[in-house]
Amino acid sequence: MSTKAMSVKLDSVKLNQWLKLYDIERYLFKEVYRRFNDERTLEPYDFFAIIVWKSNRAKTKIKKGLARAGKSVRELMREVSQADTPEAKIETLLQIWGIGLPIASAILTVCHPKEFTVLDYRAWATLKEAAVSDLPPRYPQSAQEYLQYCRACHHFADRMALSLRDLDRALWAKSWEDDLQTLIEGL
Repeated sequence: MSTKAMSVKLDSVKLNQWLKLYDIERYLFKEVYRRFNDERTLEPYDFFAIIVWKSNRAKTKIKKGLARAGKSVRELMREVSQADTPEAKIETLLQIWGIGLPIASAILTVCHPKEFTVLDYRAWATLKEAAVSDLPPRYPQSAQEYLQYCRACHHFADRMALSLRDLDRALWAKSWEDDLQTLIEGL
């Protein structure tokens, strides 16, 4: 057994900190969102919490991408917060090797949940299948197409009387339910 594992002391403060992390989405959209808006940057812990939430397998690649770019998380997120336009915020993130549109969308959604939404192929497919108007003609592959996707989601969420975040959750849940229905079919 490692020394570190043996030296861990459980106390109510630590347990309550970990309890906040159990509901990672609440932690991201409450704690991390607040810190980003107060400090106009993110610490590595919060930044990588978003990465792991969106795509755990990408974390090491993104860590290497930051090193390749010679940037710290704080520097990158300060640049994002100072970018003049939504497109510039996206492009700033995309400059880091390992950050594609889906991960950039997750970072921006946590930091600006009323402006951005998570780009996910399941949500995209559901909206396309439902013939939601104004979607880009294909799954977004550029900042402009992603912003068009965000606008279409905004309009649709407004029509459905949902927040942008709740629309994303509902689309994710629909995909989850479809997968579950497929699994139990015939049982």
